[in-house]
Amino acid sequence: MQAIDFVVLWVDGTDPAWQAERRNYRLDQGMDASEIRYRDWGTLRHLLRSIERFAPWHRRIHLVTWGHLPEWLKTDHPKLHIVRHTDYIPREWLPTFNSNVLELNLWRIEALAEHFILLNDDTFLTRPTQPEDFFRKGQPCDMARLSVVRPSSVGPIILNNLERINTLHSRKALNRHIGKWLAPCYGVGNLLKTISLLPWSFFPAFYDSHQMQPYRKADFKRAWELWGEDLKRVCTHRFRSTEDLSHWLVRYDVLCRGDFAPRSMQDCSLVTLTDKSIGDIALQITQQQQRLLCLNDSEQIADFEAVKTHLVAAFETLLPTPSSYEK
Repeated sequence: MQAIDFVVLWVDGTDPAWQAERRNYRLDQGMDASEIRYRDWGTLRHLLRSIERFAPWHRRIHLVTWGHLPEWLKTDHPKLHIVRHTDYIPREWLPTFNSNVLELNLWRIEALAEHFILLNDDTFLTRPTQPEDFFRKGQPCDMARLSVVRPSSVGPIILNNLERINTLHSRKALNRHIGKWLAPCYGVGNLLKTISLLPWSFFPAFYDSHQMQPYRKADFKRAWELWGEDLKRVCTHRFRSTEDLSHWLVRYDVLCRGDFAPRSMQDCSLVTLTDKSIGDIALQITQQQQRLLCLNDSEQIADFEAVKTHLVAAFETLLPTPSSYEK
């Protein structure tokens, strides 16, 4: 079995030193004006518990941070690699508050395994997993499904990715791997959505699951060889910009090349935290209704502390035992 690492991006938006540095570049704030992008839900310890309990086969966890660390973290754990931005981002692009810059440069992390799983600190395992849920025969497991771009704050970035993909790949690439694009494991609904878009002469968009994403370093290196100048320009944006590219560009290229193993996403869930939804989300967690759960923050939270307390309590019910990553 190949070695598989987890790469976790985490930020503590309450850190005064981080806040002060970010204020120095406030005029260059770009798309990241909302403070909710940086608030900490106090669930990083539960994320690490979920990896240790439900993915005990992992080789190492690389925790990417601006520099701050929670006081409870066992920083000398042999399977934990603390990665500060200054450890892997070229100096001319620092400081950066742009998640796209952090993610597009992950392949530069020292001692990162060839096969790794990328996630932010809002994504959790809630059931046991196997390496084959993420990689099979060295290929990342994914669902290839055609889609359309929805109007959203990240819509322009997705369109930027698609412009590069459609310039590089003909739609004939889909025909060469039609069995992977129409794999029965995706389910009827997803297959029908792809089939409905087959008449298009180009790739209109790809379905993005917003879950733990398996990657290979070689695919990032390929992207930098293909679009190096474009990616360098992105890395000069200290905050997210409508002119950015994202790590989805790497994934889209893998899908178009058919270099992946089909995987159902029916055991994954993306939910939005609100005052009204927290009760149902807590049940999803404690009843282990999904295997992978991504929690999307939102502006529809009037009482953040109450929702946070409810959420932490749910994770404590599911994962009450401290992991070996905790002091």
